[in-house]
Amino acid sequence: MKLELPRIFGEGMVLQQGKKLPVWGKSVKKDRITVRIGELFVETVCSEQGLFRAEFPPIKATEKISFSAESKATGEKICFTDCAVGEVFLCGGQSNMEFLLKYDVGAEEEYLTEEDPLLRMYTAPQLNFDGAENLTDCSEWGFWRRWDSRENRAQFGAIPLYMAKILRKELGVPVGMIACNWGGTPAAAWASMEEIQNTPEMKPVLDWYEDVLCKLNLREYFEASEKPVPPAPPEMKARMDNFMMGIGLKEFAEMMEKNPVPMPMPVYSPYVPGPRAAIRPAGLYETMLQKIAPYALAGFIWYQGEDDDYRGWQEFYGESMKAVIRSWRKLWDEELPFYQVDLAPFGGRGQTAAKKYPLIRSLQHESSLSMPKAKDVCIMDLGDDINIHFRDKRKAGERLSRLALKYIYGKDIKADSPEFESAERKGDCVRIRFLNAAEGLVINRGIEDSEGSLTVIADGKEVQPEVLVEGSELVLRDSAFETAGEVTISYAEKNYCRGFLFDTEGLPVFPFHTPAV
Repeated sequence: MKLELPRIFGEGMVLQQGKKLPVWGKSVKKDRITVRIGELFVETVCSEQGLFRAEFPPIKATEKISFSAESKATGEKICFTDCAVGEVFLCGGQSNMEFLLKYDVGAEEEYLTEEDPLLRMYTAPQLNFDGAENLTDCSEWGFWRRWDSRENRAQFGAIPLYMAKILRKELGVPVGMIACNWGGTPAAAWASMEEIQNTPEMKPVLDWYEDVLCKLNLREYFEASEKPVPPAPPEMKARMDNFMMGIGLKEFAEMMEKNPVPMPMPVYSPYVPGPRAAIRPAGLYETMLQKIAPYALAGFIWYQGEDDDYRGWQEFYGESMKAVIRSWRKLWDEELPFYQVDLAPFGGRGQTAAKKYPLIRSLQHESSLSMPKAKDVCIMDLGDDINIHFRDKRKAGERLSRLALKYIYGKDIKADSPEFESAERKGDCVRIRFLNAAEGLVINRGIEDSEGSLTVIADGKEVQPEVLVEGSELVLRDSAFETAGEVTISYAEKNYCRGFLFDTEGLPVFPFHTPAV
C-alpha cells in the first residue's frame, strides 16, 4: 500500500474540538491527496519525498463523524466511519502513568460501570528504534479502545481513565486519552536532543551516554537488537501481573536485600544503554512522541521521576523537566497546558530503594511554578512503602481533572493544593500560613503511616508539639518554643511518609521546609 497514515489516525479516534486539525501521512511523490472529515475536505499534494499534510479549520464537538484520505495517483482510500470530536490529552511518563486499570484497586468497581462509547484511549506502541515494530508483538497497542468490554477497560491506563471520566461528566463531550509512555525511562529520553544540548545542567546525561558508546561493542549490540523478541510465556506474564499488584513484592525485596544477586546483562535490551535503548537521551522523543505530533490536543499530563532518582540525576531534575516541557511544546508549536503528578511516597528496598524523592518532588513543583500553563498535583496522601506502583490511582486522576477543569475549561473549582507561605513564632506557638487553602485546613489523623511526616526541631533537638489548625493556619504549640534560639519545621519531606494535612476540598498540602523562626 502506498497511501499511509500514522497509527494515531484510526477507527474510533477522537479529534480535538475547537482547534485547527492537522492530518499528515505519505504516498507516492507529487500525489494529490483528498482528506475528508465529515462534510469538510482538504486537497493537498505530496512532496518529492511523498509526504503530505492537510489542515482543517476548528470543528465543534460531535459524537460521530467520518474520516477518509484518498490518493488520486494510486486510487487507494482509507476510511474510518465511527470517529468523534471532543477533548484529547496526551499522557506521558513512565510506569505509574502506564499503570493499567486491571492492576488498580478500583478495577472491579469500574468494570461494573455503564459502557461509554465516547470515552476512548489510544496506546502508542513502545518502539525504541526504527524497525522495532517488526521484531516485537505490537498487537495490544496502536489502536483506539472504547470504554465497553471488560477486556478493553482493563487496558485503559488508570490515571488517564479517572481523569477522563470526570471530564466526560463535566464537559459532556467525547474524551480521548493518548498513552505515550514507557516504564523505567528517564526524563531525558523524552526531551529533544536540541533541548538537552542547550540545557547545561543536563551535561551529566550526555557524558554518561558518550561513555556508554565508547565502551560498547556496536557490532554485537546491533546484531543482538535485530533478533525478534519472543513472546513472554504465560507464567512470566502472570508474574508481571503479580508484581504490578504488589503480590509477593515485600518477600522478594527482603530476599534481595539480604542476598543480592547481580542480574546478568544481555548484549541488548531496551534497558541496556546504547544507540537503540529506550533510556538513551532523546530516544523515545524521536521514536514515539514524534510519531504522534502534531495530532491536535487540549494538553499534556505527565507522571515520571522515579528513574531519574534511581540513576542519581535528582539534582538537575527540574531542568530536565523544563527541557521536556519545552521540547513537547515546540514539537506541537503550541504552549499547551502541562500537568504533572509529583512522586508518591515510596521507600523501597535494596537497589530500587528511593534515594532523594523529596528533592525530586520539590523540583517537580518548582518546574511547574516557573513554566507558563504548567501545574503539578500533590499525592502525598497516597503511595506505598514497598510497591513503587501504588495501586490506588483514582485521586491522582481526579486531581489532574481539577486542574484541567479550572485552567483549561474555566470552571469555578478549587484545583491547587495548599502550599507554604510563611511561618511566625510567638511565645510557645508557631503559626504557619498557606496559600490556596480553600475554606481552611483539615487534619486527617486517620491517614496510615502519617506519623513522622512532621519534624519540628528546636535548637537542634526534635520536639513533639501539639498540632492543630485554625482556619488556613497550622498551629504548633510547645513550651520549648518560648526559649529556643531557632525553630525549623519540615513536613512530608521524606521518601516515604504520608501527609495528614489537607484543605477543605480534600487536596493535600505540598511538602515544605520552613526557614528558621
